[in-house]
Amino acid sequence: MDDLKRQYDIQPLMQTDMSILINGQTVDAARGETVLSVLNSVGIRQLSPNDHGQINGAYCGMGVCYCCLVNIDGRHKRRACQTVVQPGMQVETGTNRIAEQELAL
Repeated sequence: MDDLKRQYDIQPLMQTDMSILINGQTVDAARGETVLSVLNSVGIRQLSPNDHGQINGAYCGMGVCYCCLVNIDGRHKRRACQTVVQPGMQVETGTNRIAEQELAL
């Protein structure tokens, strides 16, 4: 797995107040930033498969379309564009609650 580095920021991150885990890797984040902006900054565009198995990426970026759903701190289907980062937050992409339930059966 490649290291996640903030190489796609629009402007350099001036102050890193905290770090979060994305798919098990530590990434710097700034207070007030959304999970989606951190995902975009490290180049993660394909977020999670929907309930029909199709890969989704963020579409509207403002909480209307529900295409940016990820697993945050063990909770499925959280909107990355509407969730502000918190220190130590754990974000997982590429997961789907339905698929995990089927595997458990």
